[in-house]
Amino acid sequence: MQLQKMIGRFIVISSASVLAACGGSSSGGGESSGASLSLDSENLAGKKIEISSAMSVDGINQLTADLYDAFILVSDLYGSIWSQFGGESGAKDCDGGGRVTVNYAGEGWNDNETWDFNDCVISTYSHGSVLLNGTFRYVDNLTRETATTENWQGYESYNITGEMKDTGEALVIKGRLDWDELYAWDNEAESGRIFETIDAFELKVGDRYVALTNSETRLEGTEFGATYSVAGKLIGSAVGGYVQLSTPTALQIPDYESCPSEGIIKVSSNGTAEVRYGSSAAGTASAVAIWIDGQIIESYDDCTSVVFTPIL
Repeated sequence: MQLQKMIGRFIVISSASVLAACGGSSSGGGESSGASLSLDSENLAGKKIEISSAMSVDGINQLTADLYDAFILVSDLYGSIWSQFGGESGAKDCDGGGRVTVNYAGEGWNDNETWDFNDCVISTYSHGSVLLNGTFRYVDNLTRETATTENWQGYESYNITGEMKDTGEALVIKGRLDWDELYAWDNEAESGRIFETIDAFELKVGDRYVALTNSETRLEGTEFGATYSVAGKLIGSAVGGYVQLSTPTALQIPDYESCPSEGIIKVSSNGTAEVRYGSSAAGTASAVAIWIDGQIIESYDDCTSVVFTPIL
């Protein structure tokens, strides 16, 4: 298992892209959710939220925090189960009770793992004890190799229920991430291209719900800089609905720079907002400009205020 592969690894978090612009759910018309969601009992995926300069940012800030926390939890569970049970196939006792059965079916460099949890209580690094039931799969295969390139394809999938033992909150994780990664090197430079897709990923802890659907993320470049693009639908109880994310202009991220030199993050629901970086700000800001429904509302001279973090 390569621990650097995580759902959400390339999610862009920007307090500007959450806009100073988004508020509660809108009374405007919704739409079908598209991807199949099993935990969205309130049809949040069909409810638009209002995007305007007059709305509070609290809900959308909480939505992005919930998504970030979801990925941190997945990462914590990932690392904890691997450190305690990884390396050998077989049924094993969990440190807090219950059992986990691990099966390794990969050959050579290829990885093919199945984890079946049965009332397994594990100690995590930062989330206390967690009860797990269900199945986790991890597959990563070297599909093509030359003297200077490697192509890896795989997926990880979750069908987990359980409980956060410290708080008593019910836990549900469902979804799948697929990836296609190409790495190349020669005497001059190294380069890579990582393409990730999520049809549907859901996490529910107690009453908090967050989901990501129809997501496509691409990161490609060299050690000197990278190009980043993302598209997807972010859904959550924090806002009572959804926002649609896209990058109509891909973000150009120079090496060792704290801010993209070019690019636009677009957030749409009932209204539209854009975060425009560098040259894409078209002279309206030195580093970042926030536009809502075609009007500029904020500008920044650097990325300090917008907390740009291209890779989690």
